[in-house]
Amino acid sequence: MASLTPASIMVLVIVFVLLALAILFICQHGGWQGGCTGNCAACHSKCASPKQPEKQDDEEKTA
Repeated sequence: MASLTPASIMVLVIVFVLLALAILFICQHGGWQGGCTGNCAACHSKCASPKQPEKQDDEEKTA
């Protein structure tokens, strides 16, 4: 059985880090259950009136 070399350990670390970053990105952007999921009729009501992001920084500067 071949032993793990430092190069192969680095490749494994990079693969796991990229996997963790991909999962983090998916979770922060709606996850696997968010979005239209192919049903545009159901999603249209969400997209017709999108929520406006709150501008707390601008409100604090004017207050």
